[in-house]
Amino acid sequence: MSAVTRRMLFVLAMLSALLLPVASAYEFQAYGYVTKVVDGDTVWFHSYYGYKAGETFKVRFADINTPEIYTDEGKESKAALEWLLDTYGRYVYLDVDDIYETDRYGRVVAVVYLPFWYYGYALNVNEWLVESGYASIWDHYNEFDPYSWSLWVPI
Repeated sequence: MSAVTRRMLFVLAMLSALLLPVASAYEFQAYGYVTKVVDGDTVWFHSYYGYKAGETFKVRFADINTPEIYTDEGKESKAALEWLLDTYGRYVYLDVDDIYETDRYGRVVAVVYLPFWYYGYALNVNEWLVESGYASIWDHYNEFDPYSWSLWVPI
């Protein structure tokens, strides 16, 4: 088992033990499937219902930044995101930015939530990437405040 995998397993184990409800502002506007991980903060998403139902589009994770994909750190960030989705499921919720909706490249800007149905919570994937050391906060003018995010939200 690689050091990266051990680190991710440890982080998830510790966080799973702390499934504490914390007040946060979020709204699930779409539910669908991540079809491809582009890099550590961008994915292709197929929406099953809600926002752009029936469409496939690129999603840029709101208010975080991962290293560029051509760097070792960028490859590690992408691998961590792929590992998370391959291990726990690619079906996710999106909270789409209500102010700008898309970035200058036409990608939908959103916070991504991975549901853990058994526990009744969803993991804020954007925050998980930051807390796991794969991304840094990159606060933009939008509806989100990454400094107030909760790692887990009730579903």
